[in-house]
Amino acid sequence: PAIERRSPVETTTVLLPTGDRLEIPTGAETLRLKGYLIMSRNSVQDYADFADLVSCMDIRTAAAVLAGIDGYYCGERSKNQWVATQLVRRLADPHPFDDHETADWPDVKQRCLAVAVAMLEEAR
Repeated sequence: PAIERRSPVETTTVLLPTGDRLEIPTGAETLRLKGYLIMSRNSVQDYADFADLVSCMDIRTAAAVLAGIDGYYCGERSKNQWVATQLVRRLADPHPFDDHETADWPDVKQRCLAVAVAMLEEAR
């Protein structure tokens, strides 16, 4: 599905040991970007990267961020919560276009499902 960005990428500035400053996406923005990549590319690597990122945070926090993804992205159908709904569907039952017969695929699927369930609970 065609998904477009509604607002600028949220960033934060970090100070490097050299004294230089680097502007990077916020943690929440990084999570939304990973969700966007799952929706637009649907590759095993996108799901694996998402699962790795989610493993570093509380599932409920990830769900709360992603439940609001429609404030940042809009789909071809401008219905409320369309992007979030489609993302829940992808996370709950991922079917990437490429080969997903890797050793850690069951783990990746489980983490994605956990976020999908938490997103549904967040929406209640």
